Amino acid sequence: MRLPDDKIGQSNAVGYYGSHAFPPLTADGPRICALAIDDDEEFLKPIKELLEPYGVDVHAFADPIKALDTFDREKNHIHLVLLDYNMPKLDGAKTCGWLKELNPNVKVIIVSGFDELRVRELPAKHPIDGYIHKPFRIQEALHVIRDVMTKTGPKPVAH
Repeated sequence: MRLPDDKIGQSNAVGYYGSHAFPPLTADGPRICALAIDDDEEFLKPIKELLEPYGVDVHAFADPIKALDTFDREKNHIHLVLLDYNMPKLDGAKTCGWLKELNPNVKVIIVSGFDELRVRELPAKHPIDGYIHKPFRIQEALHVIRDVMTKTGPKPVAH
């Protein structure tokens, strides 16, 4: 089965899963309900296909305002938000603030192409739970998601 395996967020990045496929994030438990918010629709397209086999139901939004409206209605059913930081209508910091205000227990992972210095500043300035650097390998993203959903320690980062 051919699935994107290389750097997501970079065009024409595909590969094959071999016998070392990443196990489902939810094992025998309930599926994770997630929002993916990114103004780049080309980035959103593969996210749903990539994460659903691992137990994550993804609802993708290119407009953070529409995503917040959906989150407000469904805040008790959404466990995770994958959030771009640089968006034109409402940036990731403000969106994250609104998400946490609506449901302080939601896990928010910033997915962005920030440079290394800015990445280190994010957890101190914003109530995020993790960071995934674009472009990324799906295995790296799955590790961060698993860490965020299961741990309360330091904020996981994938570069």
